[in-house]
Amino acid sequence: MRKRLGVALAAGLAATAASVVPAAAAGSVSAPSAVSADPSSWTNLTIAKTGTSWTGSLNKQVTLQCEPTGGTHPTPEDACTVLIAVNGQFDKLPRASGGGCGGVWMPVTVTVTGNWRLQPVYFTKTYGNDCEASVGSDFVFRF
Repeated sequence: MRKRLGVALAAGLAATAASVVPAAAAGSVSAPSAVSADPSSWTNLTIAKTGTSWTGSLNKQVTLQCEPTGGTHPTPEDACTVLIAVNGQFDKLPRASGGGCGGVWMPVTVTVTGNWRLQPVYFTKTYGNDCEASVGSDFVFRF
């Protein structure tokens, strides 16, 4: 009885292997990948600014895609270049060189949500005014 069970098991394994190997060789079975096949989904961000400005209430929002570049951000190529340099770490955005802002307190809060290279992003920071948000982010938050 044991010999028959062993033979049946071996035959079942051989049949399973025979059905899987040709499919894999033909390319119909692929290994799972950590990177999406659709590169447009690698980086999709929504950046919002709320607060006050010289003209009253400030409530703006843009989208930004990187690798490939797109979205409603007014300078997506520049913004993506800055973000790539800091590997999407918004708290490490450099201050723009040569830029200065007045000391007027009109707080602006920037909130970023979405994905950076398939990793979830949530960032929020309050700046002294809209100019500080722009200069303090090397113009990523200028919109």
